[in-house]
This record gives sequence, structure tokens and C-alpha cells, in this order.
Amino acid sequence: MRVLISTWPASGHLQPIVPLSWALRGAGHEVIVTTPQHLVPFVKSTGLDAIALGEEQDQKMMLQGIIQQAGENASPAEALPRPDRQFWGNIAYGPAGRTAEVLPLLLEKAKAFAPDLIVADPMDLSGRLLGGILGVPVVRHRWGVDPLTEAFEETAHMVLDPVAQQMGLTGLPEPDLTIDPCPPSFQLPGLEKGRPVRYLPSNGFGAVPAWALEEPSKPRICVSFGSMPKELGMRKVLGWVYEAISRLGDVEVVLAVPNGIDAEDHSVIADKVISSSHLPLNLFMRTCSVIVHHGGSGTGLTALNAATPQLVLPQFADHFPWAERLEATGAGAAVEGVEKQQDVAFIQDRLEELIHKPEAKEASLAMQAEIHNAPSPASLVPELEALAGV
Repeated sequence: MRVLISTWPASGHLQPIVPLSWALRGAGHEVIVTTPQHLVPFVKSTGLDAIALGEEQDQKMMLQGIIQQAGENASPAEALPRPDRQFWGNIAYGPAGRTAEVLPLLLEKAKAFAPDLIVADPMDLSGRLLGGILGVPVVRHRWGVDPLTEAFEETAHMVLDPVAQQMGLTGLPEPDLTIDPCPPSFQLPGLEKGRPVRYLPSNGFGAVPAWALEEPSKPRICVSFGSMPKELGMRKVLGWVYEAISRLGDVEVVLAVPNGIDAEDHSVIADKVISSSHLPLNLFMRTCSVIVHHGGSGTGLTALNAATPQLVLPQFADHFPWAERLEATGAGAAVEGVEKQQDVAFIQDRLEELIHKPEAKEASLAMQAEIHNAPSPASLVPELEALAGV
């Protein structure tokens, strides 16, 4: 079976599909990822092969430009509106427009590869259209909490139904199957249920540090704000977090920020930091008492997988629904809004509650059990084979 992976051109949209891709390859199937040229090195770093679709604008760089328009030192929460129904409707214009642009080249490459199955993430609309044109089943693979429901789909159909009709289809095809790595009780209420799959962290490879093999003697706090904290304006937010941590008692800190870490940025907690180098979160997450992050589903699911309570300072887009579900399930706490996020004492209080009170840990353990009880990616392979008719 030949499987084509088609995602929105950002690394965080491929990472959740990597474990399923490994499972498919382990079962003897051929897997290849379509991606813009600038993401080919990332695809290769996951152990997968790529078909380059040419040069495209880096989506993170585009987001950086939007944030910087609000001011040189603006944080994302200051620069971007809190997402509402209209926001998610407007979000679809980007993927729909990209689909219309890349479809000719994508169709050419796909015909040469001749896939039996296409796997796409929810923001990728090109895979759905491609599947309809080629008569190939399409699997939608969620990345975590999935706010792309009614408004997103309405805009997608408005823009792409005419394109689909020009290609001989009745409209933008619906996926044949949806796979969901998010624990069912953590997923957004009222959302169409997907086929559960066990979440497996796929946030890179590395060597386990010695301190991660020992039980910590004091509460350990991980701080992680995505792959581009400095470029996306989160340096100021990190400063508030560092100041709050400096007021805590005897704790130690792991700064898991891939780039943009300058010694002077975290000098206020220098005596508490045991690591400031980039490490895959899954190598040490189980040893942490709490993780402070922005609300990305990949980071959050890795924490749930390790039963680590979370303090989230949501910045944009799906960070907010993640924060809402975190509080609703009791697996952590959220600090929403710039006014609260710059209130260092407020962050300090939330951290102390998560470290010293058992409720969040208990709720995180319940989420961990849901993840571990879900079917493995390998167990889904026979169903995908049947769907593809091979």
C-alpha cells in the first residue's frame, strides 16, 4: 500500500501523524510526505521521506509578521484576538487558498506516486480534494483538541466547492475516516467522534540526560513555549513566568525552549535551572511536577501522557480551547488574558497550587489512563488497509 501524507505546511501538523506513519512503514507499506521545500529537512528528521512541492511561505514567519504589526515587543495574546466562531471561519481562507494554488503540482506529484490512501490533518484541505479527484480514500488525523468545526468547514466549502466542481466532483469531499489521538474526555464537547488512537510523543530524538533517570529531590518545573518563542513574541511572557518561578521556594527548572534562549533572559532563575538545552519533552516529562506552556496540543498531550499537571498561558488560536479543556478536566490551570499573564503573583499562586495540591495530578493520571488504553497506531493499520482495499 502506498500512503500519501498531506498536512498544513507547519511542523506541528505533521508531528502527530508520525507515529501512524511509522506503524504503516513497519507493516511494510510505503509512506511519503508532501511538503514545501523549507520543511523537507524537518520531514527527514522524523525518519520519513518527502516529495517537495516547491517554495512556499513559511507559516510561522507569516504569523511572526502579523504579531510584529502590533508592536515590536507585543506578545501573541496582545496582537491577536481571542478566537471565536468568526475567527475559525476566517482561518479556513488560508488553507483553502493554498489548496487552489498547490493543487496542480500536488496532483502531478500524486499521480506519479499513485497512492492507495491519503492521510491529512484537519487544516489540510488539499488532501481531501486530491482524494476525491483520484478516487482514493482520505483519513483525517487530528492533532489534539479540534476547533475546526462548523465555521471552518463552511468557509472551506464556500471557497473550494467551485474548484471541486471544475474537477468533476460535487464539492469538497468529506474524509472517509477521522483518527483522534486526544483523550475522549479531553476533546471538545459535541465534536464528531473520531477513531481513538494512542498518543505517542513525536517531538524529536535525543539522549536522556542523567538527571532525568533519577527521581528529583525537589519539585521540577518544565517551561516550554513552542519552537519559536523569541520570534513569535513570547519572550515577554517567558519573563513573567521566570519572575513567578523565582518567587517559589526550593524548586528546579528545565527550560525546554529550542531557540531564543539568552542567559540574561532567565538570569532571575539561574540558580534553579538544571538544563536550558533543547530536549524532547518525553525524555524527562514524567519527572516534572508541572509544566508551564502556551497551550499547544503537542506539548499538552505529551504532558498528559506523562500525567504531568499543566499551567497554560494561551496565546493564540487553539491554545484557548486547550486551556478551557485543561481547566474543565482539572488536569491543570489556565492564565488567560494579558492582564493576568503579567500578574507575577497570580502565576506564582497557580504554580504553588499545582505543585502542592493533589487534584491536578489525579486528573492528569485519569487522562494518562485514557491515552494508554487507546488502541496503538499499529492496531489501526488493518483497518486502513481495508479502507484502501488492499
